[in-house]
Amino acid sequence: MPGRGGRRHTSFNTALTYAAGLLFLAIFVGPILWFIALAIRPAETAFTMPPQLTFEPNLDAFRHILVEPGTNARQLVNSLIVAIGAVLLNLPFSVPAAYALSRFKLRGKKNIMLWYLGLLMAPPVAFLIPYFILITRIGLQGSYFSMILVLQTLTIPFSVWLMKSFIDEVPVELEEAARVDGARWYTIMLRITLPIVRPGIIVTSMFAFVFAWNNAAFPLVLSSRSTATLPIGTLGYFATSGVTWNYIAAAAVLAMIPPMIIFLVFDRYVVRGLTFGSVKG
Repeated sequence: MPGRGGRRHTSFNTALTYAAGLLFLAIFVGPILWFIALAIRPAETAFTMPPQLTFEPNLDAFRHILVEPGTNARQLVNSLIVAIGAVLLNLPFSVPAAYALSRFKLRGKKNIMLWYLGLLMAPPVAFLIPYFILITRIGLQGSYFSMILVLQTLTIPFSVWLMKSFIDEVPVELEEAARVDGARWYTIMLRITLPIVRPGIIVTSMFAFVFAWNNAAFPLVLSSRSTATLPIGTLGYFATSGVTWNYIAAAAVLAMIPPMIIFLVFDRYVVRGLTFGSVKG
């Protein structure tokens, strides 16, 4: 009897665990599925009460945003240009900075890291007016480069913090052995340290891409009609005459696809990067 009671208790705990998992899954996945349904359902059935769960799906919303008139197709390309450009500009600055903060004895190192943390915690709207004035005066208003440059305010501090944690896990003895053989610090960094922390570089690039991809504050004031990104294009569906929720949902689903593809393709690097240095022997 005690054995049977123990099995019942184990089965109850297992069922409770599965129920909690399904609840959390519904909380996180439910809104995504609802937005997908909102994008492919007839607009007049979006907010019927009670909710209409059965409907004939159509792709009219996606046809509107991508084909005719297709304004969001160009904005999707603009978002890719800005996000990829932000990552490519970010890495040459953040990786050497993280290496220096990890390996060199710098005066005020703690204050530098706190300054980076302060940039991360500050709301992007706090930088809008100074950046708008600066970019306008140097003649870069409405260009891709202006948005790529300003996004470094967010991507570089995050990348430095993340990359420093990866580099800290690399044994210093490896670099000391190369230094004994006469290797310079930049040779050690490029040929020894960076190949070891390659998963960390990929993870850092992925998160920097997502930071730049999702940012709407900087493109809102720095972009022009021809360089507007997808988040800015989505705001255009909030009009005084009403809100076209099916177009907003279609644009939101479209905006989710590139980050999802990136994380699915590089998922093994995410696991390796986030667990880097967790096991030492």
